[in-house]
Amino acid sequence: MLTKYFAIVCISFLLLAAVCESKLLMFDDFERGKLNKEHWTHGAQALKIDWKIKGGKLEILPTGVGWSYFGYGKVPFKNFGLQFDFQPLHDKFGNGCWVGLLFRASEDFKFYQLYLTPADGVGTKNYARWYVRTHDDRNTWKELRDLRTKLPFPVISKQWYTLMLTGRGFKFGLYLKKKEDKISKKVMDWTDQKSLHPEGTIGFISNLERHYYIDNLWLFDSPVDLGVEPKEKITACWGRLKQQ
Repeated sequence: MLTKYFAIVCISFLLLAAVCESKLLMFDDFERGKLNKEHWTHGAQALKIDWKIKGGKLEILPTGVGWSYFGYGKVPFKNFGLQFDFQPLHDKFGNGCWVGLLFRASEDFKFYQLYLTPADGVGTKNYARWYVRTHDDRNTWKELRDLRTKLPFPVISKQWYTLMLTGRGFKFGLYLKKKEDKISKKVMDWTDQKSLHPEGTIGFISNLERHYYIDNLWLFDSPVDLGVEPKEKITACWGRLKQQ
């Protein structure tokens, strides 16, 4: 019995230490009624950002043209742990819209990019698709086709989900869950063998075919395990110990 109590105390300490050692770089719950200009920018080459705050959520509008395709965070990072809630909305034809995330991004159009394609959308349905861009020349904007990965469950428009993305060096991990679930499912890991973008910010993509909500965004300076809350990990581990 003492061994079990000792184990649970050690687990609790290690989990709390992991979170405490990570610095929160940015949090936005979009409850201010307008876009927080301390957190977000349209980039130097654009005149506006095609986003708005609606009902305590960030709405990425389907109106991006030219340079206003992109909106950027203002906090640069190297290693990171990112978590946010998202909801794909519909395009004008009633199809589910792709959700577009930039990371390690810069305003001179160097970035990594993730698209999540919903099961009720068009094109490649229910996949994670990864891209890189290395210059303002659009010809350098390329998909890493070998990394296309089927999502672990159907992502449907007008439903909420939580995404977790981690990065240490050039190794990245993607996790996904329904917002109401406690435990995330791992989608994939991958490594950028070319080491293209060591530092940058986060961002989101808008254009005529992208429409989605973002909420409750957390950005840490290390790849903390955001997939399961510490209390849930402790409960699960304690359950296994009691069965021994």
